[in-house]
Amino acid sequence: MLGEPYSELEEEMRLDRNMCGGALAVVVLLLASCTAGDVTESTTEETAPPVVAEVVFDHEAVMGNFAREFNADNLEALADLFTDDGCRMPPNQPIVEGRAMLLAQLEAATSMTTGELKLALTSSESSGELAHGTGTFERLAADGSTMEHGKWMGTYKLVDGVWKMHCDIWNTNPPPSDDSQESDDESS
Repeated sequence: MLGEPYSELEEEMRLDRNMCGGALAVVVLLLASCTAGDVTESTTEETAPPVVAEVVFDHEAVMGNFAREFNADNLEALADLFTDDGCRMPPNQPIVEGRAMLLAQLEAATSMTTGELKLALTSSESSGELAHGTGTFERLAADGSTMEHGKWMGTYKLVDGVWKMHCDIWNTNPPPSDDSQESDDESS
Protein backbone atom coordinates (compact mmCIF):
# COMPACT_ATOMS: atom_id res chain seq x y z
CA MET A 1 0.00 0.00 0.00
CA LEU A 2 2.87 2.29 0.54
CA GLY A 3 3.57 4.19 -2.57
CA GLU A 4 0.41 2.91 -4.19
CA PRO A 5 -1.94 5.48 -5.66
CA TYR A 6 -5.08 6.24 -3.73
CA SER A 7 -8.15 4.29 -4.65
CA GLU A 8 -11.03 6.31 -6.01
CA LEU A 9 -12.93 5.99 -2.73
CA GLU A 10 -9.94 7.11 -0.68
CA GLU A 11 -9.37 10.04 -3.01
CA GLU A 12 -13.02 11.18 -2.63
CA MET A 13 -12.84 10.91 1.16
CA ARG A 14 -9.60 12.91 1.22
CA LEU A 15 -11.14 15.66 -0.93
CA ASP A 16 -14.31 15.72 1.20
CA ARG A 17 -12.20 16.17 4.38
CA ASN A 18 -10.19 18.99 2.80
CA MET A 19 -13.35 20.74 1.63
CA CYS A 20 -14.99 20.36 5.06
CA GLY A 21 -11.88 21.73 6.74
CA GLY A 22 -11.82 24.70 4.35
CA ALA A 23 -15.54 25.32 4.83
CA LEU A 24 -15.09 25.13 8.60
CA ALA A 25 -12.28 27.68 8.42
CA VAL A 26 -14.49 30.07 6.40
CA VAL A 27 -17.36 29.70 8.91
CA VAL A 28 -15.01 30.37 11.85
CA LEU A 29 -13.63 33.49 10.16
CA LEU A 30 -17.14 34.76 9.38
CA LEU A 31 -18.27 34.22 12.97
CA ALA A 32 -15.17 35.92 14.30
CA SER A 33 -15.72 38.96 12.10
CA CYS A 34 -19.37 39.19 13.19
CA THR A 35 -18.39 38.98 16.83
CA ALA A 36 -15.66 41.60 16.40
CA GLY A 37 -18.16 43.96 14.79
CA ASP A 38 -20.59 43.52 17.68
CA VAL A 39 -17.84 44.10 20.24
CA THR A 40 -16.71 47.25 18.44
CA GLU A 41 -20.23 48.62 18.33
CA SER A 42 -20.97 47.95 21.99
CA THR A 43 -17.56 49.30 23.03
CA THR A 44 -18.22 52.48 21.07
CA GLU A 45 -21.58 52.91 22.76
CA GLU A 46 -20.09 52.35 26.21
CA THR A 47 -17.16 54.74 25.79
CA ALA A 48 -18.96 57.51 23.91
CA PRO A 49 -19.39 60.58 26.13
CA PRO A 50 -22.95 61.37 27.11
CA VAL A 51 -24.67 64.00 25.04
CA VAL A 52 -25.22 67.05 27.24
CA ALA A 53 -27.19 70.06 26.12
CA GLU A 54 -24.89 73.07 26.23
CA VAL A 55 -25.93 75.79 28.66
CA VAL A 56 -24.86 79.07 27.09
CA PHE A 57 -23.01 81.44 29.40
CA ASP A 58 -24.87 84.76 29.63
CA HIS A 59 -22.47 87.09 31.42
CA GLU A 60 -24.87 90.04 31.32
CA ALA A 61 -27.47 87.97 33.21
CA VAL A 62 -24.94 86.78 35.80
CA MET A 63 -23.70 90.36 36.37
CA GLY A 64 -27.27 91.64 36.52
CA ASN A 65 -28.17 89.10 39.20
CA PHE A 66 -25.12 90.04 41.25
CA ALA A 67 -25.75 93.81 41.04
CA ARG A 68 -29.48 93.39 41.78
CA GLU A 69 -28.91 91.24 44.89
CA PHE A 70 -25.99 93.41 46.05
CA ASN A 71 -28.06 96.60 45.75
CA ALA A 72 -30.96 94.93 47.62
CA ASP A 73 -28.61 93.77 50.44
CA ASN A 74 -29.89 90.24 49.84
CA LEU A 75 -26.93 88.39 51.33
CA GLU A 76 -28.31 84.83 51.09
CA ALA A 77 -29.17 85.30 47.41
CA LEU A 78 -25.71 86.81 46.81
CA ALA A 79 -24.01 83.83 48.46
CA ASP A 80 -26.19 81.47 46.38
CA LEU A 81 -24.70 82.99 43.22
CA PHE A 82 -21.32 81.44 44.18
CA THR A 83 -20.13 77.84 43.94
CA ASP A 84 -19.89 76.00 47.28
CA ASP A 85 -16.12 76.48 47.25
CA GLY A 86 -16.29 79.96 45.74
CA CYS A 87 -14.00 82.81 46.74
CA ARG A 88 -13.65 86.56 46.69
CA MET A 89 -10.40 88.48 46.62
CA PRO A 90 -11.07 91.93 48.08
CA PRO A 91 -8.41 94.60 47.66
CA ASN A 92 -5.79 94.67 50.43
CA GLN A 93 -7.44 91.78 52.30
CA PRO A 94 -6.94 88.03 52.57
CA ILE A 95 -8.82 85.72 50.24
CA VAL A 96 -12.34 84.84 51.39
CA GLU A 97 -13.37 81.21 50.76
CA GLY A 98 -16.48 79.15 51.52
CA ARG A 99 -20.08 80.12 52.14
CA ALA A 100 -19.75 81.32 55.77
CA MET A 101 -16.82 83.61 54.99
CA LEU A 102 -18.49 84.81 51.78
CA LEU A 103 -21.61 85.81 53.71
CA ALA A 104 -19.53 87.77 56.25
CA GLN A 105 -17.53 89.53 53.53
CA LEU A 106 -20.65 90.31 51.47
CA GLU A 107 -22.34 91.76 54.55
CA ALA A 108 -19.34 94.02 55.18
CA ALA A 109 -19.26 95.07 51.51
CA THR A 110 -22.98 95.89 51.28
CA SER A 111 -22.97 97.78 54.59
CA MET A 112 -20.35 100.22 53.23
CA THR A 113 -22.57 101.26 50.33
CA THR A 114 -25.68 103.35 50.65
CA GLY A 115 -26.08 103.82 46.93
CA GLU A 116 -25.90 101.57 43.92
CA LEU A 117 -23.35 99.19 42.43
CA LYS A 118 -23.06 99.40 38.64
CA LEU A 119 -21.19 96.77 36.63
CA ALA A 120 -20.04 96.97 33.02
CA LEU A 121 -18.71 94.07 30.96
CA THR A 122 -15.45 94.48 29.02
CA SER A 123 -14.84 90.89 27.88
CA SER A 124 -16.32 87.45 28.36
CA GLU A 125 -15.41 83.97 27.17
CA SER A 126 -16.59 80.46 27.98
CA SER A 127 -15.53 76.94 27.13
CA GLY A 128 -17.39 73.89 28.36
CA GLU A 129 -18.20 74.26 32.05
CA LEU A 130 -15.88 77.23 32.70
CA ALA A 131 -16.14 80.92 31.87
CA HIS A 132 -14.40 84.16 32.75
CA GLY A 133 -15.06 87.81 32.31
CA THR A 134 -13.62 91.23 32.99
CA GLY A 135 -15.17 94.62 33.39
CA THR A 136 -15.47 97.80 35.37
CA PHE A 137 -17.56 98.82 38.35
CA GLU A 138 -18.80 101.98 39.96
CA ARG A 139 -20.15 102.36 43.49
CA LEU A 140 -22.44 105.31 43.90
CA ALA A 141 -23.36 107.27 47.00
CA ALA A 142 -27.01 107.90 47.87
CA ASP A 143 -26.81 111.27 46.09
CA GLY A 144 -25.60 109.55 42.89
CA SER A 145 -21.99 110.72 43.12
CA THR A 146 -19.25 108.17 42.55
CA MET A 147 -17.77 106.79 45.77
CA GLU A 148 -15.29 104.54 43.98
CA HIS A 149 -14.69 102.92 40.63
CA GLY A 150 -12.42 100.17 39.43
CA LYS A 151 -12.12 96.93 37.56
CA TRP A 152 -13.08 93.33 38.22
CA MET A 153 -12.45 89.84 36.94
CA GLY A 154 -14.57 86.77 37.59
CA THR A 155 -14.41 83.07 36.91
CA TYR A 156 -17.56 80.99 36.66
CA LYS A 157 -18.48 77.30 36.74
CA LEU A 158 -21.51 75.49 35.42
CA VAL A 159 -23.01 73.63 38.39
CA ASP A 160 -26.07 71.43 37.84
CA GLY A 161 -27.03 73.43 34.75
CA VAL A 162 -26.64 76.84 36.47
CA TRP A 163 -23.73 79.25 35.95
CA LYS A 164 -22.26 80.25 39.33
CA MET A 165 -19.50 82.64 40.31
CA HIS A 166 -16.42 80.74 41.38
CA CYS A 167 -13.93 83.49 42.06
CA ASP A 168 -14.45 87.24 42.15
CA ILE A 169 -11.57 89.71 42.29
CA TRP A 170 -11.65 93.47 42.01
CA ASN A 171 -9.67 96.57 42.86
CA THR A 172 -10.30 100.26 42.77
CA ASN A 173 -8.74 102.87 40.58
CA PRO A 174 -7.10 105.64 42.57
CA PRO A 175 -8.87 108.98 42.45
CA PRO A 176 -7.22 111.54 40.21
CA SER A 177 -4.38 113.23 42.04
CA ASP A 178 -4.41 116.97 42.66
CA ASP A 179 -1.34 117.23 40.39
CA SER A 180 -3.20 115.77 37.43
CA GLN A 181 -6.10 118.17 37.97
CA GLU A 182 -3.71 121.12 38.12
CA SER A 183 -2.04 119.93 34.87
CA ASP A 184 -5.43 119.72 33.22
CA ASP A 185 -6.30 123.23 34.47
CA GLU A 186 -2.99 124.66 33.19
CA SER A 187 -3.40 123.16 29.72
CA SER A 188 -6.86 124.69 29.32
